[in-house]
Amino acid sequence: MINLIYPISLENLNKLKNGDKILYTGKVIFVTPQALERLLNYYNLEGIPLFNFLGEFVTYGTFNWAHNEIRNITISKISNYFDFIFSSGANSIIADKLTSKALQQLQYYNRPILKTITKTIKCEQSKILFYKDIKNGGIIECWIKNHPMEVLTVDEQSKVENKNNA
Repeated sequence: MINLIYPISLENLNKLKNGDKILYTGKVIFVTPQALERLLNYYNLEGIPLFNFLGEFVTYGTFNWAHNEIRNITISKISNYFDFIFSSGANSIIADKLTSKALQQLQYYNRPILKTITKTIKCEQSKILFYKDIKNGGIIECWIKNHPMEVLTVDEQSKVENKNNA
């Protein structure tokens, strides 16, 4: 296992090879489609980002406040916002399952995808950074410790290496 500690530059992340197993300690940004929609609308209206994803690992799923963890990790519901997420500086997306559509979209960005090995991401600490509305956290900062993940790489010919891992 390769130990990665936040912050991680995109240059160092790109040195990882397909199938590498990592233990990540650091920050993960949990997003909801509704929050991304609101951020994108703000950016389109004002021309400046309200939130910066620079250097972050982004994911989506179900945030369970009772256990302080992210479950049902899937990125298909935020796939319409990949361009916004990556143009805002995100280094990678963390996924559990990848659909064919999501894989096709991610090939454009030519960045490693991090696949969580466990079904949940346990947060040591978490806080809401941006609200979708007063009842729901739209963007949550989650600090994790030694979380196991696998690296999936996308080559320049727009195909996912070792797709069986996806």
